[in-house]
Order: sequence, then C-alpha cells, then structure tokens
Amino acid sequence: MLKKRLSTPRAATVIVLAAVVALSVTVAPTIAASFLTPQQASQKFVTKQKASKTYLTKSGASNYLTKKAAANTYVAKQGAALPPVVAVAASNTLFSLNSSTSGYIPTAFTSFATKSKVSTVVLTFSGAASCTNPAKAPTVDQSCPITILVDGQAVAKKVNFAPATAEGTSSKPAAANIHTIVQTTVLGKGGHTVQIEYAGASGLNFQLKSWNLAVQAYPQAEEAEAEPTTSTPSGSGGKS
Repeated sequence: MLKKRLSTPRAATVIVLAAVVALSVTVAPTIAASFLTPQQASQKFVTKQKASKTYLTKSGASNYLTKKAAANTYVAKQGAALPPVVAVAASNTLFSLNSSTSGYIPTAFTSFATKSKVSTVVLTFSGAASCTNPAKAPTVDQSCPITILVDGQAVAKKVNFAPATAEGTSSKPAAANIHTIVQTTVLGKGGHTVQIEYAGASGLNFQLKSWNLAVQAYPQAEEAEAEPTTSTPSGSGGKS
C-alpha cells in the first residue's frame, strides 16, 4: 500500500482543525449543542415575511395573535381618544347694569381651536352675582338672565342666571351668591370664540362681582375606513 505524505502547511491545518474540534467537545460541549439544523431553525424562528404578518401580545414574543384577534384586542391609532382642548377666562372686575337690553360682559370671552372634524364642547360659566329690584319687592318670576354665544350664535335661549332678591340697604346690601350655568354643543374643525352676554331684564339691577368661564372641547376620533374586500364570482375558474 502506498502512503501519501501530507505537505507541511496542509498537515498543520489539519492538526489545528482537529484541535479546535477536540476543544469544543471536551472543554465546551455546549458550543456544539448551540448549532441548529435548517429544519430545527425553521421551527424555532420566523422569517421576516412571517414576522410582518404576526402580531405579538404584551405578555411576550412567545404568544401570537391573528390579525382579527389583534384588531379586537388593541385600539387602533385612528380610534384612540384624542386629548381635550381647554380654554379659560376669569375676572374680578365689577360689572353692573340695569337695562332691559342685552350687552356683552367685558372680557368675558375666550378662544380655542380644534383639529378634529367634530368636537363635543362643554361650556361652564360661574360667577358671584346679585339681582335686585329697587322699586318693589321682587316676584318669583323675576331673574337676571345671561346668554352663552359661540362664534356669535347663542348656544341656547337666554338662561336665568340669578333670581331676583330684595334690594337691601347701604349697610346691608344684597348678597352676591355663586351661580353656575353648564351648556353643551357640537363644533366643527377650526377656531372658535365663546362670549358671555347679559340678556337684560326690565327694572332689575344686575351685579357680577367675579366670574369664571371654562371651555372643554373633546375632539372625536375619525372612524377608520373599512378595508376593501374582494370576492370571486361563483361558478368561475372551473375546468371542464
């Protein structure tokens, strides 16, 4: 039998490879166990194409949801609640008027803007006010009304803000009690202005010692458009 001799460089390479294999088996056997066959790897890891169609739950990557289950579990970005828009105004300047005609209360206004197509708005006006009849004792049907306007239009008809009371004297004037009105409306996209108007009352003295105006607009999220569906006509595609 003829013996083939290995050249010196090739023999050195074989010896080094044999040493590496021996070292991985004897010193660190876990190295050999960490390699997977292509079949094993396909069962443990997902491809990039599969991952793009897979949805993970919050509990971890070991749990998967179908597209339908994920849509029913998590809120879509289009359906998430939008942050509210708030605007406020206030004053401690005395406003006093005895008139049957209406007029704006100075500085009792505020402006805001909404980006959503539809927003529900809550309007709150509160103030320390007195409403007195200096000529005679007030009756139960007398009061001092106000009107809340948005973009120059009344949200509703004038509202009785403070009921009429006795006039009082210089030493004991009529008390200014806290009164509050809350109204709601629906507004579209864009800028808006809210104003407070004293609606006027014949023979009554209206005094507003302080007031607060608060506007809270809640933009409504737009509904997500339904994905188009395709259907195959029945009876087509068959072979005769």
